[in-house]
Amino acid sequence: MKCVLLFLLTVSFPALMTAQATVDYTLGMSKPTSHLLEVELRLNNLPAGSGSVDFLMPVWRTGRYVLFDFAGGVQEFSASDASGGTLEWAKTDKSTWRVEKGHATGVTVRYKVYANEFGDRTRGLNEDHAFVDATSVFMYVEKYRHIPLTVTVKPYQDWHATSGLEADPTNPLRLLAPNYDVLADSPIEVGHQKDIVFDVEGKKHVLMIFGEANYNAEQMVKDISTIVRANKEFWGDLPYNKYVFMLHITPHGGGGTEHINSTIMGTGPGAFKTPLSYQGFLGLVSHEYFHTWNVKQLRPKGLLPYDYMHENYTKELWIAEGTTSYFDGLILVRCGLTSSSQMINGLAGAIQFDRQRPGNKIQSLSESSFDAWVKFWKGGQQSFNSETDYYGKGSNVSMLLDLEIRHRSNNKHSLDDVMKAMYHRFPLTGKGYTVDDLQKISEEFAGSSLAKFFDGYVHGTRPLEWETILGYAGLDVQAQDSARKSWLGAQTYDQNGKTIVHGILTDSPAFDAGLDIGDELLAINGKRVRNADLQDRIAEFKPGEKVKITFFRDDTLRDVDVTLRLQSVPSYKLVKTATPTPLQKAIYESWLKTKWE
Repeated sequence: MKCVLLFLLTVSFPALMTAQATVDYTLGMSKPTSHLLEVELRLNNLPAGSGSVDFLMPVWRTGRYVLFDFAGGVQEFSASDASGGTLEWAKTDKSTWRVEKGHATGVTVRYKVYANEFGDRTRGLNEDHAFVDATSVFMYVEKYRHIPLTVTVKPYQDWHATSGLEADPTNPLRLLAPNYDVLADSPIEVGHQKDIVFDVEGKKHVLMIFGEANYNAEQMVKDISTIVRANKEFWGDLPYNKYVFMLHITPHGGGGTEHINSTIMGTGPGAFKTPLSYQGFLGLVSHEYFHTWNVKQLRPKGLLPYDYMHENYTKELWIAEGTTSYFDGLILVRCGLTSSSQMINGLAGAIQFDRQRPGNKIQSLSESSFDAWVKFWKGGQQSFNSETDYYGKGSNVSMLLDLEIRHRSNNKHSLDDVMKAMYHRFPLTGKGYTVDDLQKISEEFAGSSLAKFFDGYVHGTRPLEWETILGYAGLDVQAQDSARKSWLGAQTYDQNGKTIVHGILTDSPAFDAGLDIGDELLAINGKRVRNADLQDRIAEFKPGEKVKITFFRDDTLRDVDVTLRLQSVPSYKLVKTATPTPLQKAIYESWLKTKWE
């Protein structure tokens, strides 16, 4: 007993000493038009011994695997002790502020952050509202990263705060987090946003809306509730007490970021104008919400725990993002928010795009995941030709894996079973999973080796066998060769009325003729061409015909003769086989949760 007691005291005493320290933030925004957020971070009850404290500003935010320049927005940094005395400090690198605390038991740092990056979903402040992803605004001290903290919001005028963080029952502007990691995963909105509270499956949910549009809030809540229930049925639980759907409606809004019990989504007012555009919005909701499990709870080994100061390399982003991209649409079909025919028509386009992308022959999915920090988010001129897409191709491979498992198991199992098994075997408190883990568990449910599948489609660049695997669900892939038209192979965009080339596909007529990125296209055979009609104009010519393209390159007028060819890849359509087997029908119906008709 004495030995056990001594052991417990030995283990517990340092923990108690650490727990005595307190971490408290204050977030101010006294002049919104300045775009400057005012931050105060107070550490108290520190050890009295002399030394220094490193205050760290993260270099990336969760959900976006690229380095940011958060430290570059910091200004007017200062440090003081508990009595207000000035403490010396110095930067030791771009993102580290080292404060010499001496024997002080309390250290307070103050600084401002320039915040005008709403589009990146990191930090923003203007006359309308404030948005804060903690990694872009709040410094932290590694030693105290795992202890409880508070954030007191000092809003501008009568603004209020919305967040997935719990609030102090006595002060709604005092937010509580069990540690910095939860704070880093809990964005905060401050302004006049609408907070619509609703209950699903006994849990509190909030739809927060900033911005104006002709939306139907009641319908949005109904449809979001349907998505929540569908995910509860899929995963088996809701791993939170409260969830906040944060929505920014702005003219150029788009995209979303998942968080531990919330998501921040951006969309334009036009998202609510037509049924098709609204389904696109629901697809965004479905994607970000599925992440509540896949990546926020079920996390790749390389992302557990997060290292906020460096790249977090992992080969599993195609699972974290691609598999999520697969299920976001599939769940909408299964719960009746979109039709199976819409999904199948979308697959026809996915096949053409997959086969048109030269980069799919060069870079594997696991490489694309690992190189996300290096290449993917940089959007280089050669990206389409030399890289694959762990979102898009990751979604395709996830779907083919699903059908492969269903076929091999005689429709007894599916990727649904694999993901749920992964979720239970690799909890957030564990070590995280690898591609090998996914392969092993997939093989358990498939009943045989999937080495060829993973070696070819995940770690290699073998072309996807769409016809064979979609055939498992009774779908025939038909090439629309008669619809193929002449093709240039130049990707363009409109820039203030100018048609600018931003991509040239290798093995295309444009590539062979020497057109280049940055060229401004002016005319075809002497007649002006615009971005909006370029493809139609090219399609008017027969394959083998030569056309003269006039363009500016470096402000020099030039001409080039281009010999046109047919599109390298046809378009496709998917139809149900005329004589399906019982297994094909069973796979189709269980996969899409719809009847074969």
